[in-house]
Amino acid sequence: MFNKISTRFIIITALLFFVMAGVLHAQQDTKSNAGSFYSSIGFGAPADVSSSIAFGTGLTGVSTYSGLSANISNPAQWGLAAYTQGSLQIGYSSFDADDGITTAERSLFGFENFQLVLPILRNRLGVSLSFTPMFRSDFLRSEAGQFDPLPNLSGDLEDYAVRTVGSGGVNRFEIGAGYRVSDNLSLGYAFSSHLLAIKNNSVPLFTNLQLRSIAYDIDIEGYSFGHRFGAFAFIEEPFSSEDELSIGLSISLPVTIDAVRDYTAFRTVNNQREQVDFGENSPFRNGSVKLPLEINTGLTYNLNRFSNIVAELQLQNWENAEYTFSPSQQAYFKDRVKAGLGYQFHPYRADRRSGFFSNFKYSIGGSYDSGHLSIRGEDIQTLMLNAGIGLISRQSASSVDLGFHFGVRGTQSSNLVKETIWGFRLSLNLAEFMFVQQRFQ
Repeated sequence: MFNKISTRFIIITALLFFVMAGVLHAQQDTKSNAGSFYSSIGFGAPADVSSSIAFGTGLTGVSTYSGLSANISNPAQWGLAAYTQGSLQIGYSSFDADDGITTAERSLFGFENFQLVLPILRNRLGVSLSFTPMFRSDFLRSEAGQFDPLPNLSGDLEDYAVRTVGSGGVNRFEIGAGYRVSDNLSLGYAFSSHLLAIKNNSVPLFTNLQLRSIAYDIDIEGYSFGHRFGAFAFIEEPFSSEDELSIGLSISLPVTIDAVRDYTAFRTVNNQREQVDFGENSPFRNGSVKLPLEINTGLTYNLNRFSNIVAELQLQNWENAEYTFSPSQQAYFKDRVKAGLGYQFHPYRADRRSGFFSNFKYSIGGSYDSGHLSIRGEDIQTLMLNAGIGLISRQSASSVDLGFHFGVRGTQSSNLVKETIWGFRLSLNLAEFMFVQQRFQ
């Protein structure tokens, strides 16, 4: 039997989710639902998966533990769960792009991830089920140029433009377990299925009306399996009677996906409109996509029960990643390094809460990302600032976390694109004792 949880808290939070989703969906009617320009290269840009407790710092939360929310960044922490934990996250980002000549504004609103953690043995063994977008290829790109419709014959060049809308990426379905091997050490493992699904719709336009424009789709699909390992250790009172030091490590092994690429368009055949696959017999129909090795580690120092400082380092081996469907785009890949520092304050942990603002938790942080792309000798770097606030339910262990981000990506040098990015992430976290018979009402 479920413990009674704060119905009012859940209803208000759910309404907040729907209201924000409705407002942002209405905005999508006037803006193309597309993300970063740089997600159009290869199989997409890293989605930067993070646990809700780390929203306000901009970090993943690999070394930061909270018994009130699920941690998707480190499988080892699942073995520490005392509550049944659930987390549902959405996010919104706006991208103001400028290449020095033209500007464009794009916005992307969507699902971030879902996770459920079940304690099989409380504070000893826990299992996790989750769904997470890992790499996103959401973009709108326009290209223009000239071509000779009759090479070596007419000599006349025709103007053209191609508008391409891309969507999809790589999603991860994962199941895993964490086990607490000692009082201060927990280990974890997760098995996952990675699904690749990228869809690009292109529409060519010509100034010469005698040239017919036919829209076509390029679809790339495939799947494979992956493995992830985690470790989490902590030391109580290393320097004083109230502090605690914890370290987290997560390693995701490389994943190779055997994929198929289809070129399709609708053509009129025998007076009937049919979908035609132009790449059915192409020798380039099959290819491989190799996801990079990732090492994510962090150090969290809890000064006391109210505040902590977090430092993280994330490494991705993109130089060994593959995208055989476009060797020219694969040549842009470079090893990625992301480092960040954050601070959190939890006044609600006091024995008595003094004032309205003591009901929240507060976070702030910043990060530097070297980027996974190097184009024309320019690294596509990202600088990001973050802030967050969390609301803890007084009647249950559930919470709502809201994180804001603002940053800059890329450069205008070498005719590239510089993006100003801002947005937020919202997470609903449920943490309850399940299947416990209540003796008192």
